[in-house]
Order: sequence, then C-alpha cells, then structure tokens
Amino acid sequence: MRMLRGWAVLTATVGLVSSVVLAASQGGHLTYAEPILPDTYNPITTSDNETSLRLSELLFESLVYINYKGEVEGRLAERWNTFNGNQRIVFYLRKDVKWHDGIAFTARDVKFTYDAIMDSASDVRPEMRQALSVIKDVAVLSDNVIRFDFNTSVADPERRFLFKILPAHAFYGRTALSKFDRFGKNPIGTGYYKFDHETRDHEVVLSAFQDHYGAPANISQIKMVYQPEMSLLMQSLLLNAVDLVVEVPPGKIAEVANTGKFQIIPYNSLAFAFFGYNCNNPILNIKEVRQAMTLALDRAKMLDDIYFGKGELISGPFSPASWGYNPDVPVWPYDPARAKRLLASVGIRDKNSDGILMYKGMPLHFKLKIPIYSGNEGGLSVCLRYQYYLKQMGIQVDIEHLDYEKWKDVVKSRHDFDIVFAEWLFDNSSDISSLFHSAATPAAAGDNFISYKNPQVDSLLDRFSGTINHEVRRRLNYQLHAVLADDCPYTFLWTLEKNAAISNKVQKVIVHPYRFFTFVNDWFIPEDERN
Repeated sequence: MRMLRGWAVLTATVGLVSSVVLAASQGGHLTYAEPILPDTYNPITTSDNETSLRLSELLFESLVYINYKGEVEGRLAERWNTFNGNQRIVFYLRKDVKWHDGIAFTARDVKFTYDAIMDSASDVRPEMRQALSVIKDVAVLSDNVIRFDFNTSVADPERRFLFKILPAHAFYGRTALSKFDRFGKNPIGTGYYKFDHETRDHEVVLSAFQDHYGAPANISQIKMVYQPEMSLLMQSLLLNAVDLVVEVPPGKIAEVANTGKFQIIPYNSLAFAFFGYNCNNPILNIKEVRQAMTLALDRAKMLDDIYFGKGELISGPFSPASWGYNPDVPVWPYDPARAKRLLASVGIRDKNSDGILMYKGMPLHFKLKIPIYSGNEGGLSVCLRYQYYLKQMGIQVDIEHLDYEKWKDVVKSRHDFDIVFAEWLFDNSSDISSLFHSAATPAAAGDNFISYKNPQVDSLLDRFSGTINHEVRRRLNYQLHAVLADDCPYTFLWTLEKNAAISNKVQKVIVHPYRFFTFVNDWFIPEDERN
C-alpha cells in the first residue's frame, strides 16, 4: 500500500531493551501543546476536532487498528473470521481487558457502541454512520464473541471497525449520545492512559493505566496544554515548557531543528486542501468556470511561498500517499490565458470594460468562507493569494472569516457560501462516496455540502461500494480521480508534509500519520531525563 509513505519512525538505541525492563523502569512526564480545545472527550461524538481525535487515541481503543506497515491488527479483538463471501464477520475479543474504572470489557460494549453510532439522535459524524450502514444485524454470541452481518459482500470488512469502543455501563442503556453528556467531560476508556483531571486553564492530565492488558505504558503521565497563539506555543517549545508540538509551522522548522534539542519528525496525515464550489450557484455549476478558476492559480508558487515547499501538488481527491491516488492524472497547470479562453467559450466576458467579467448579466462576484482557528494562518494567506489571482481574471472574491464552529454551521448545514477553503483529513479510507455522491447532497451537515451531482461519478462510486475485489476498487478509484480532476468540483491544491517536534529525551517514537499517538505505549524517557 502506497499509504506507507509519510510514516515517521524514530527508534533510539533503547529499542534493544526488552519490554520487561522498560515496564520495570516506567516513569517520566510528557507535556504537549494544542492550539485548539477539544470539543469533547467522547470519541464517538467529536466532530472533526483533531485535538479530540488525538486524546481519544490515548484514552480509548478500537477492535482493530492500523499498524505502522498499514496492516490491520487486533487490539480489543484477538482475532476475527469472515464468512459467506465477506457478508459476515465474527470478532473474538480479548478476555483480559478492563475499563479504567475496573469493570470488565465485553461484547455488549461493542454492541452498545454500534447502537449509539446508528441512533439517529446521536451527535455522530455522518461518515462514521455511513461506514456502518451496510450492517443489517448484530448479535452478541457470548461475553467475548460478537457477530456482524452485512447487507452485501464488503471489501476488507474489518477496516470498518476502527471506531473507538465505549463502556455500555457508563450510559445506563441510553444510546442517544451528545457531545455535551457528562461522559464527554469524564471519559472512561480501555486505552493506555486514563483521564485524571482538567484544570481551569484547560490542561488535560492523563496517567498511565496500570491494569492495561498490554502492560502499562512506559511514560507515567501525559499532559496536554492549551495555547491558542501559535507564536506563544512555539515559544513554549523552545523554552522547554512543553516537550512536543504535533504540527510545527513550516517557517519554524529550521529554527527548532537548529537548537539541537528536538527531533523533527515528518509525517503525512493523508489530508488534502481544496477550494470547493457550491454547485447550486448557477455560474459555479458550469464546469468550464471551475476549470478556469483552477487554471488561474499558480499553486506551485503558493505552496513555495506560503508553506516553504513542504508539500506536494495534487490532481484529485486523495493524498498521494493513498492507494486510491492515480499518478497518471496530471496536475492542472498555471495558465491564465487558457482560463480566459475557457470563460469566453461559455459566454463570460468583460462586457462593460470595467475589469469585471459578466455571465448573462450577472457579475462573477463570489463569497469565500474560511474557518479561523489557531494554526490556520497559512490558510488565510492561501485565500488572499486566491483572491489576488482571480482578480487578475476579472473575478471578484470577498473573503469572510468565521469561527470554526460557525463556519461548519454556515457551510455544512445552511450551505450559505459560494466558495470554501478547507482540508479533508482521512484515515486509511479510500471511499469518497460521502464527498461526491449525489445521494449525500440533501443531508444536513453532510460532506457533499457543495451539492455536487454527476451521474458518471455516482455510477463509479456505486460500483466501488458493490465490489470487494481490491484491484477492481483501485481501478475504480483511478477512474474517479480522472473524472473529478477534469470536472473540478474542487480546485485540488496539495497535501502538506506535516512535522512534529519532540524533545530528544523521548525515545522509541513512532508517529501515526492520522491518529498520532497510536504507538505511544512504546515511547520511553530514560531515567536520567525524567523530570
């Protein structure tokens, strides 16, 4: 799988020490900083908050997980079998797992979590519910065996069970979950770390779970501190007030590296940035307009100037690290002359000689909505450059900055926008149905918030969902990539190389490109480096 590119593995010499020795010398504290507050500690009801995602990786576990080779391994599940051509999967669960409150983990917790996700009253991301919509029946066969039956044959069915498991006993049978539930502030998981407390300054303190079935994590305590100002966050790192910053701004990488105190760990988060076009706008619904707006951008220069070239231009709806990415589809070039010819071919011209293009009496004047949050300063620069390039074409773009939660409401729920700038962050998924299938268009707060409809894309996505053959699915994704690259519902921009900085005192560091802390149990601080 091509998704292996971007995994960051740094193993110091202590990697030769046996796990028994490491467990015996458990200790040390790790402090890391986040620029965004978690919206909840409940991994099921968090929206798309990366801070919550990383905390959930410390606190909770799933039936299976993706190892550093990109392969599926069991976590809460010891093993599994598939039957009837992948129309059924049976998980055999570990018998030695405890929740952080000491209660035994059982298959009923798995069934409860599934029921909570599928409860229409739960605050759940649409894509999470969609991934499980192919399940027609769930049966708890014993405390440690659970069966799932699907409506049809499912490719790699175990990959649909990467969601975190919740303790049924903490909810007293209530499956309608809200991110504002008490559990969202006082979580109970099975992970390597358990929740200790949150301070008034929003510091989140976690302690190693001593009864973890895999033996306690090597580092005794992990603390997350909140610092919304990126400049102060980086200063905290340089002054050793924190040990880890998950994402160092590109312009600061050299400065941090030159101190000699930190490991710089590059990783690919399987994310891509884009400008999305609301296809309910009659002008933006014209393919040639979207193509012209893509041709008008010098994306290579934008990537170099804003992100110091720390990324890769893309031509379609996958990260180049994904097996779904079609390397034979070229990136649209920077060609403003061709862009003008395309616009003229559909009747768009400067009819008043005032520098503003018109279409059937309507000026090309659009609203661009951008979410504002710490760490997105580069995004603002991208939008200003976008505005500049389109102005040269005679297209006026007004930029509106919105608080992130407000942006989600305006864009995903109310669809009150012409253009958006955003980034999709993927795990190992290659199913883009929720982004581009017309059936996903009407849903409130759905992922196809640009209201894109293309019968050819729908057909390819339906065929993708209807086969379990990996090679067939890869070819279908290659076709989807080519069609979407030509149709330009998005101006696909780039995938950025992200870089974490972590103190040299922390050894055996392996970083998961999406969830980050998956392998934190192996991280190690030598005794002479502990605070």
